[in-house]
Amino acid sequence: MGFYGSQPVDPAKTTVTYLWTGLRTPGIFIVEVQGDAPNYSYGFTLTRDAHFVGGLKIDSMGWTGPLAKGTTPYVSKGSFPGQFQAQIVVAGSNGSFLIPVREIPHEEVDNFIKSQAEAAVPA
Repeated sequence: MGFYGSQPVDPAKTTVTYLWTGLRTPGIFIVEVQGDAPNYSYGFTLTRDAHFVGGLKIDSMGWTGPLAKGTTPYVSKGSFPGQFQAQIVVAGSNGSFLIPVREIPHEEVDNFIKSQAEAAVPA
């Protein structure tokens, strides 16, 4: 039986990109979290902490169990609308980390999305 809970985060491999959507409209944070979860973990998700005051806090969550020796690398991605912040908090079972935000101006968003789609397609 698995247990739903916080998963470990590697802050050095965690990225946050903010896509500006235009004037007077909120943009979108694209968050990618990587870490090494205990065996056997699955169902990784990123959730917004609705009770966090002072910016954006994202929790890395997933299911673990039955427990076994070792770890398995995981990647979890999510998008969250909001007002720009220079850094956000990403939290996991090993702590909370301030992650700097990379900005993509609204006139470059289309090219950014296309480059991400091309990178995701296997050669």
